[in-house]
Parts: sequence; C-alpha cells; structure tokens
Amino acid sequence: MKKLTDYRYEISRCVRCGTCRSVCPTFNVIKREAASARGKVSLADAYLKGEVKLTDTVLKHATECVLCGACRQSCPNDVPVPDIMMALRAEAVRERGLPFLATFIMKHLQKPDALIGKAVKAAALVQGLFFKRVPGESGLHRRFPLPLIQGDRLVPPLAKRTFLKSVGKRGEVVSTGTTGVRIGFFAGCMVNYVMPAIGDASMKVLKKSGATVVVPRGQSCCGMPALGMGDVDDAKALALKNLEVFEGHDLDYVTTACATCSDGLKNRFRELLNDEGPEMRERVEAFCGKVRDITELLANELALTEADLDGKGSKAGTVVTYHDPCHLRRGQGIKEEPRELIDMTGASRKEMGHPCRCCGLGGSFNITHYDFSMAINRSKAEDIKETGADVAATACPGCIMQIRDGLSKAGAETEVKHVVELLAERMEEE
Repeated sequence: MKKLTDYRYEISRCVRCGTCRSVCPTFNVIKREAASARGKVSLADAYLKGEVKLTDTVLKHATECVLCGACRQSCPNDVPVPDIMMALRAEAVRERGLPFLATFIMKHLQKPDALIGKAVKAAALVQGLFFKRVPGESGLHRRFPLPLIQGDRLVPPLAKRTFLKSVGKRGEVVSTGTTGVRIGFFAGCMVNYVMPAIGDASMKVLKKSGATVVVPRGQSCCGMPALGMGDVDDAKALALKNLEVFEGHDLDYVTTACATCSDGLKNRFRELLNDEGPEMRERVEAFCGKVRDITELLANELALTEADLDGKGSKAGTVVTYHDPCHLRRGQGIKEEPRELIDMTGASRKEMGHPCRCCGLGGSFNITHYDFSMAINRSKAEDIKETGADVAATACPGCIMQIRDGLSKAGAETEVKHVVELLAERMEEE
C-alpha cells in the first residue's frame, strides 16, 4: 500500500486551478478553502514539507472528505485526491493510533461469527426497547438519547437473523445450476447485518441465471471502512482473510450487491497486498480479475434479459429514478448496466438532474460527521423529489440507508430500493 511520501509527484501535479471546487460536496456545504480538494492537497503537501504537523485541525480537514472521487474525475491533471487523503489518514494512524472503539470493532470484524455477530444478534432482539418504528418509513427513530445516534436520524433496523446465517442453513452451495458457471457471493456488512433482503433478491436472480451460486463461510468485512479511516493493517488482514476464503471454491466470478465492496474487492485489494511478494500478487490478480459488481455481472457476463425475469405483470406504471453510487460509477466505471436492468423490469425510468452527485454517506463519515453528511444529502433528496419518481433505485446498501434518511427529512414518500430487488419483484409479478 502506497504511503503519503509515495504521492509526492501526484501532489505536485495539483496546480491549484480550483476546478475541483465546483464538484466537491464538502466545499459546497461549508465554502471554506480547506474543505476543497485543492485545499486538502495543499495540507498534505505542507505536511510532507514539514510546514505543518498532524494537529487536530489538520486531521479535521483530512477527515472532512467523503472520498467520492468527483474531484479526480474533474481534475485536468488527474490528481488522485481520495488516495492522497487515505494516505494522510494512514499517516495519522501510524503517528497517533486509532480511537479504542474503532480498533475494537475492526479487530473483531475479522471474526464476524464471534463477538460482532453475537452483539448484532443481541442488539436486534432488544432494538425495540431503544428505537421506535416510524410509520410509513423503512427505519427507526431513537426513543431517548443514545451515543452517536442523533434524534432525527432514521436508523435501519438490524436483521434478526443475518444473511450469512440464514443462507448458511443450506450449506455453502446455495443453488446448483445447469450452465457450469460458478459464482461466489460476497455479502458485505450492510447486506449481512442490516439488509438481508438484498442478499435474498441477489440469490433469486443469480439462481435464475442458471449459475451455481456459492456463499463461502468465513467471509468477513471487505475492509473498506478500515481503509477509509487510515487503518491499513486491519484492512490488509481483512483482504487476506477474504482472499483465502474465496480461493478454495473454483469460482468463475465473485460478485456482491454492494458497490463499495465490489470496488474494494476489485481494486483496493490489489493496492493493499501489492507489497506481499510476487506469489501473492499473482493470487490477488487472479481473484480481483474475477470480481464483478452484481449489476455488471447480470447485464454483461450473464446477459440477463427481460424474458429471463418471466414476470406475468408489468412495472409500466412505476416511475424509477437511479442514483449512481460513487464507488460504482467513478470507482469502477459502471454506469449503463444498472439502468439496463431497471429498464428490464418494465418500469419507466426518469433521470434526476445530478444522478452521480454524492449522497453524503462517505462510509464512517455519516457516523462521525452526521449533520455535515445530511447537509450534503439535501441536494440529493431534492433532486429525487423533483423527478416525482415512485422509487429511487441504486446499487449500494449504504446509499440506500443515507437516501432513505434524507428523503424522510425532506418529507418525501419515495421508496428506496436496490436494483436487484426490483428484478426479484418483477419475477414475482402476477
């Protein structure tokens, strides 16, 4: 994994032109130079030159970034600001360490069936004591003050039975197909602990393709939350664990219904394990070369068609707008495939004004900077409302959580669903 010193040349390519300011979601909220991409690059440059130290103020600006990549996309010199910010955060972790709670969670995510799994199961059983369901909403509000949970935050309910536990009852091979194609499914934390219905919908659609679907036991977090915080060591440990778990199943493809996870498995694993020697690099390339986001896999390799959905009814009366997750469109260049899948459902698709504008989630940014996160989200919620759509679809469970919260605050009744859920619903139409 590259360190901040390895980015000296990339940092020098920033000519402070300010093109990034117009697309930076954090700058658009607080309008301060240090919040812009070029301001953050200037801080990294000053740190490397010894002009500033990693003070609380410097780290505040380094962490006030959702890593959406809009700046890099607009930059005439292709300065990789998100990578530079992650490297600066990693420098801070090496110098100052991580908060105890973050360290505790990251270590135990490497063994999801142990403490974290038991804690989530216990929390799911008692969540009704601490949270109340919001009528007509897909979420909960707290009943009384709780740490890290703001009073108006719409919290998604935890699954009473995780996706991996539920699907594990059938063994690792969930369905045996006829095409000879073997697909490994990576659940990810959001699907596993919070939105297992997305995993169920994925299983249904993948099974329909005729492929053999394998959900390997022992898989854990993809490591992207750790990497975003600068915790490179734990991110690398999680990458190694998942690599070993999936390698033993003779898979043609590895897929996931989380855009953040697919970006991590496809791209970040290479960076994390690049310095582990030639043999490891060969293994990582073999694994990463098989990774496909589920929308990419269904539309391209599996060539799903409307006829495959064999629903008797039509979604012609439903208007759907689509939000591009940053990790999917910018991170992986996947834009058309999710839209093609939505069109297969028979729904009427209506584009919002800025479909690839960041929703403000930013991984743990939503937890550590909640009000800031929701200020970024306001423009996304208004954009969706203006379409008049019945459903806002996307391909990232984290974006679903964030957009539901934002739409709730905006007083909109728009449903928010994953693209694969729309496909699975079409298969059930009568």
